[in-house]
Order: sequence, then structure tokens, then C-alpha cells
Amino acid sequence: MRPFFFTLSLMLVMLLIGCAKPWTNPDIPNAKQAEYRFDKDSTDCGIVASGQYPLSKDKQLPIYEKCMEDKGWVQHHNSERFFQKN
Repeated sequence: MRPFFFTLSLMLVMLLIGCAKPWTNPDIPNAKQAEYRFDKDSTDCGIVASGQYPLSKDKQLPIYEKCMEDKGWVQHHNSERFFQKN
């Protein structure tokens, strides 16, 4: 029974770590509003980055990150990015 609880606890911790947001905006305390703004800002920045380098995700990423930072978002490098390379 003990290994079961250990495995269950480990899975719960991994699930919580996986739910961490890689971008936060300290100017938006409301979680629903932050989610809405993130979706909008992320889409806008993705359009800007892909417009400058339509065929190179490696070149798009720094443009995307700079755009997000200019909009007040702070990236947390210890979690996965929303804007991933394919």
C-alpha cells in the first residue's frame, strides 16, 4: 500500500509542476483577465514574429519573447514555453 501512495503523491507533484505558467504579468492580478490578455498578447506577438521571419521559428522566438516582455509579461525559464519550436 505504501508504494501506491508514494506513486500517487509523485504523480500529483508532477501534475502541479506541469501546470505552472511560463509567463506572468505583475500588472494583471486578476487570473481570468490575465488569461484573456495572455491569449491576446501571445497571438499578437506571434503574428509580429511570424511576419518578420515567416519560415524560421528559431528567428521568431526572440522576436516573440521581446514583444511579450514589451507588453509587461515576465517569462519563467524553469517551465515549458507556450511558444514552442516544432
